[in-house]
Amino acid sequence: MYRLLSGEAPRGSLALLLFPLCLTIAPGCRGTSADDSRVDVGSSDQPRLTATFDSPEDLARTVVAAVAREDRETLQRLPLSKDEFRLYVWPRLPASNPEQGMPLEYAWGELSQKSRGALAQTFARYKGRALEYLAVEFEGETTDYGTYKVHRDARVQVRLDDGRQVWLDLFGSVMEWKGKYKLFSYVTD
Repeated sequence: MYRLLSGEAPRGSLALLLFPLCLTIAPGCRGTSADDSRVDVGSSDQPRLTATFDSPEDLARTVVAAVAREDRETLQRLPLSKDEFRLYVWPRLPASNPEQGMPLEYAWGELSQKSRGALAQTFARYKGRALEYLAVEFEGETTDYGTYKVHRDARVQVRLDDGRQVWLDLFGSVMEWKGKYKLFSYVTD
């Protein structure tokens, strides 16, 4: 759903199911292209994420363009893959502590299923619409996990074909890693 700029209601405080769950138990493309969902280890000692962007604005612009042109394939390749989640995210989450008893497969399954569902809703609602990217902002907190940060509650401002400027909830969180930005998931509440 979109909100008009004037008189918009505040958003829910939950941006991503996984991070609140973890807390209650203890939140231009560079590198490879958005069309490659494998982890790109490369020849360096420092592996990197795929489909990363130089800024949250570049990431949001790509999502808006893919929705407008009905490019489901690109949209499906932008968020974290299972391998990326396992290698980069999971080891830093409180839920990964063996004493917590939460298996990686469960955490990934929940996140992945909810992200796919949110993307399906977004795609059905906005695909093929004339959307012009204007801005992106994060209403939620930013959590520093040491090797990466997660920026929550993304809102994307677009101009519709009738000229109205609205804020859309196209995705939920963005991961910042080594100065690059990666779509964490499409979960928006």
